Amino acid sequence: MAKLNSFTDFEAFQASRSFVREVGLLIRSPKFRRDRVLFEQMERAAISVVSNFAEGFERDGNAEFAQFLSISKGSIGELRGQLIYSLDVGLIEEPLYAELDDKADTATRMVGGLIRYLSGSEFRGRKFGQRAEKKPTRRLPRNQ
Repeated sequence: MAKLNSFTDFEAFQASRSFVREVGLLIRSPKFRRDRVLFEQMERAAISVVSNFAEGFERDGNAEFAQFLSISKGSIGELRGQLIYSLDVGLIEEPLYAELDDKADTATRMVGGLIRYLSGSEFRGRKFGQRAEKKPTRRLPRNQ
């Protein structure tokens, strides 16, 4: 895997950001602005997607990064549910819903793949000395 120096280098982040950008532009339309509760909830979820990706990366450890990515992935799912609601109550039309859901599906699959990669990788991040070291097994002395 190539060296990634920033969370913005990840394709999963780029896909997530693209989806969040589209949602952010959508909820600024007049129809959404009238429903303040939905607008604010979707805004918080959208911000959570990119914020948790960034925060997890900056934690410098695989376990923490994966945990924050899981929250980010959950926020993508939350937005997908809110888009279904928006479709059902007539705030968006089916073609726009399908386009956004496709972007969400791509982002969530990529984030999920990154979580799986991190869970199986030896790389543990700058915080933990780069690679996981196998601890030697310690034998206890026998009582004789």
